[in-house]
Amino acid sequence: MLSIYQEIMNSFWGIAEQNLDFCCSLFPDADKVNQYMCVLAKLENPEAHWATPNNIIYEHQTLRLRHFPNPKSSSARRPVLILPPQAGHHSNLADYSPAQSLVRVFHSYGYDVYVTEWLSAVFEQRNLGMNDYIRLTDEAVDEIRRRTGVYKIHLIGQCQGGWQAAIYTSLHQDKIATLVSAAAPIDVEAAPSMIIDDAQLPMSFFEYLVATGNGLMQGKYILWGFKNMQADEHYMRKYKRLWKMIAVNDQEGLKRFQRFENWYEYTQQLPGRFYLEIIKNIFKQNNLTKPDTIKLDGRAVDLRNINCPVIIMAGQKDHITPPPQAFALKNYISTPREDVVEILTDGGHIGTLMGTESLREDWTAVTEVLNLAT
Repeated sequence: MLSIYQEIMNSFWGIAEQNLDFCCSLFPDADKVNQYMCVLAKLENPEAHWATPNNIIYEHQTLRLRHFPNPKSSSARRPVLILPPQAGHHSNLADYSPAQSLVRVFHSYGYDVYVTEWLSAVFEQRNLGMNDYIRLTDEAVDEIRRRTGVYKIHLIGQCQGGWQAAIYTSLHQDKIATLVSAAAPIDVEAAPSMIIDDAQLPMSFFEYLVATGNGLMQGKYILWGFKNMQADEHYMRKYKRLWKMIAVNDQEGLKRFQRFENWYEYTQQLPGRFYLEIIKNIFKQNNLTKPDTIKLDGRAVDLRNINCPVIIMAGQKDHITPPPQAFALKNYISTPREDVVEILTDGGHIGTLMGTESLREDWTAVTEVLNLAT
């Protein structure tokens, strides 16, 4: 997955940081060059932050359950649990910034909110699999039910968290009032995508990647894979935009750039077994669409067991999970069609999950549907 672009950029910036005087001589404004290099240097060690006050209420293995108490009185009867994606990035996607926070959208509609923060795996956790992550999700759900006394909760899955939420609901429908699946690949054969093309590489290739991490899938490999889908953007255009923002002293633009890059470049390790099972079951064999094919702790996964109200979101410009892959969920569940809501956003993959416009319009529509389902 390491591309020639990555090698070139790493080499260039390594030389540039060691020879700042030489770089400055190439540009008429040394101060701007210095600022440019300082921004890039800060991004060498990205950090994860949460935008909204919260408390850790439960922790086990790679799960850390965070409670985001509603600053106002919670008027909604059922709490919300958000499952962020586990794609090598940090779970604070659900609470990205004060202006871009799914947590705060649900707060504004009176919901008490919980988020699963998935921690970077360590060597001892290398053999955790899909069954373990569904078990950990169940531990989170049961902890919320225990604390609140509410038997059924609303479950929100973002991207990978979406198919995880769908699997969980199919096994524990009695604990879920409403399922929300956002930009989640359910039927990967419903539309072509680059990530599905990449998944057709031999299984030995993915096993080799895990072996280089001593049984763990390194987040940097996953990040490089995502970047290579839009190589021009990630290896060239964004650096040009950064220079233009510095040239015109666009401080707000620089803040947005640094915040996003800080999140995007922050990577985590996944248990090797978990990663390989995802590649095999979701992206290679499309097993979510085949009842009883995936078996977790002796229980067969069958999406037909889902009969609660379901909300499906997809991004019109999503190059990672094209809308047909996400909307296909409705074809494999038992929920009556009148209880399935489909929302097509104007954004791409990340924009659907935490873009300003999507949060203001599309996710607001989600909360309104949940209010009706409560």
